[in-house]
Amino acid sequence: MEAVKVWHFVEYGEFPIEEIDVEEIKEDALKVLKKVKIEKFKTSKGIVQKLSDSYGHYIGKIAGDYSIDELSIGSAYQTPFGVKVTLDYGETIVGWLYLPE
Repeated sequence: MEAVKVWHFVEYGEFPIEEIDVEEIKEDALKVLKKVKIEKFKTSKGIVQKLSDSYGHYIGKIAGDYSIDELSIGSAYQTPFGVKVTLDYGETIVGWLYLPE
């Protein structure tokens, strides 16, 4: 499978990212997802769930009031900041999560 290159736009510039086969990291991503600490916030646009690791570091978010058990891993990318996966509810991306290295 040939790697797909896309661009990741962040506050400090543009960084190329490389798509990773989801099957390679799916099990690890689901383990991390099951262990995250979740803080829910109500905003004018709805519920936002902040995901933190055991050290309190911000590692992702979910936009909406979804249970972790309802989500699946949709895609995965290698970024300069680590592996980032999308969290999907059905066919819709509702969040993201960085995996520890």
